[in-house]
Amino acid sequence: MNFIEMAFASEAYERAWLLRQTVLRAPLGLTLDISERATEASHRHFALFTDDDTLAACISVVPLPDACAKLRQMAVNELMQGAGLGRALITRVEALLAEQGYRYLHMHARESAVGFYQKLGYRSEGDPFIEVTIAHIRMSKTLSITPQRPA
Repeated sequence: MNFIEMAFASEAYERAWLLRQTVLRAPLGLTLDISERATEASHRHFALFTDDDTLAACISVVPLPDACAKLRQMAVNELMQGAGLGRALITRVEALLAEQGYRYLHMHARESAVGFYQKLGYRSEGDPFIEVTIAHIRMSKTLSITPQRPA
């Protein structure tokens, strides 16, 4: 798998937009709102691609003040779900963000995904709420600071 950071509006980003639409919104009878694209220009976008250039998984990160970031809209290709790609993508993103000084991540997780995120060390915070027509819960994680090894 190839881990990349996608530039906003790049060809890879456009493919990720379509994957998010297919996996996250279409099953709810919704579409991603084109107005969301304007806000995504300031976000960071990451993906895993197979060696044959198939988009396997993607996630967006919203940088926030005080070494914080919000994870949003993680999607895994439906043909590849259950193969550990979501875990692999989050692990890579967390490691990169920790190296860059981020210390705290949070998200609005679908209730159906809470167990997945708990296994990755995220904690539930507060009561469930409705977002995009389904129950979500806020989850957070403090990133570990890994000491740099001398060269």
